[in-house]
Amino acid sequence: MGKNKKNMGHTRKEEEQGKKVLIGIGVVAVVLVIAMFVLYSFWG
Repeated sequence: MGKNKKNMGHTRKEEEQGKKVLIGIGVVAVVLVIAMFVLYSFWG
């Protein structure tokens, strides 16, 4: 029983970390898209 509780807590922590990673990737993607639009507007 003790091991199961520990594993559940660990998976919850991993899920939170995964969400943070996904949010970080999303933010980076948005920044890249904005940067591309800015560069295109300068050269276009």
